[in-house]
Amino acid sequence: MTGGWLDEIGRQLRGVADTFWGEVRSGALIPLLQPVPPWNRGGFVSPAVAVGGLIAIVLLSGMAVAGLGVMMVALLGLYLVLVELFGVTIELSPLAAFGAR
Repeated sequence: MTGGWLDEIGRQLRGVADTFWGEVRSGALIPLLQPVPPWNRGGFVSPAVAVGGLIAIVLLSGMAVAGLGVMMVALLGLYLVLVELFGVTIELSPLAAFGAR
């Protein structure tokens, strides 16, 4: 019975992927990629707005991840300065919130 839970997770992921591709093939996801009424005119404007919006989402997501990375590096640097230079000890006890020590 080794890998029973792993097989179940794989089966569920395959089910999700099959459902997603079924929606893609039936065209049910197309309305999600169409612009809202001011920009939904035919011709060049509608696809340009949709592609521009998708590019903006990707770029802004990348900026958010980069900002998170910069924040983590800054926190690591602050931790190293406090611990190594000033000798501050930082202890986290999960049971301290409940009054146990």
